[in-house]
Amino acid sequence: MIRRSREAMAASGHAPEGLKMATTRAIEIGSPMGVTIDTLKAQIKHTEKDTGMTVPLDVEGAEYLMLLSSAEIAQFNEIIGAVTEIFDRAGVSWTLSSTAFEATNSGIQIGSADLAAELVQRIVDGAERLGVRTVISPECGHAYTALRWEGPNLIGRSYPFEVKHILEVLDELRAEGRLQTSGRESARVTFHDPCQLVRRGGVVQQPRSLLNMVADDFVEMPDAGVMNWCCGGGGGVSANERANPLRAQVFSRKKKQLDGMQVEKLVTACSNCRNMLEEGLEENHMEDIEVVGLTELLAEYLPERT
Repeated sequence: MIRRSREAMAASGHAPEGLKMATTRAIEIGSPMGVTIDTLKAQIKHTEKDTGMTVPLDVEGAEYLMLLSSAEIAQFNEIIGAVTEIFDRAGVSWTLSSTAFEATNSGIQIGSADLAAELVQRIVDGAERLGVRTVISPECGHAYTALRWEGPNLIGRSYPFEVKHILEVLDELRAEGRLQTSGRESARVTFHDPCQLVRRGGVVQQPRSLLNMVADDFVEMPDAGVMNWCCGGGGGVSANERANPLRAQVFSRKKKQLDGMQVEKLVTACSNCRNMLEEGLEENHMEDIEVVGLTELLAEYLPERT
């Protein structure tokens, strides 16, 4: 019923203006934030200069196709280098795609099945063209939901590939002994569970297994896991400026979870959560807590190349 009402609102033009504009950009440009392949190529160039490694693009027959979100390309682009470093050490065959690099699905957020299907189909076409076996959803909640759980129904057929979240892939590499780390994080850390990834997607234990590889002082929030509280920016509300007071009010619940924990780093696995957490911490004068992506944290503790 909720999904049908959202679709009706979108069809009648009553969706939030920010989400409508983001969806238009996604359809016409390829990204809700207006990120283009030229932007991605510029970030790839920077990554290759910083790491001295090649970031694969449009490699046919690779095992994995790595997707990114606009926020990861434009704001948290260190994840490109982190993935490149991790996959190199683990001996992973992977690639990015010049036609299917954006994972964010604002069609899902706005409640339009037709537009959501078009965005999913773009990824499916890119994956099939390259012949990959697995498509990796990035640290983005709605991207994971749209592609893994909603996608086959939206396009009316099953995929010829698997869909996994980046944390699922990293945890598989850990279990296989292919992801090795060196050194330990001394800061007191906790993990914020993104709603779409954990409560809806069931990726609960993987981030904890990965954190325990590198963190000496990892502590759980109250109500951790599937019962954790939303960061305040979920459901596409971050694209609706009118909801800003409500977002701040919702973050107060997250603040209560953090109060008294004395953590120095707040780790998460969703770029939208990351934005909301950083804003909420700043507004509540809690800037002494650093927000970190889990993939990037793991990359900090990779062993030196031999």
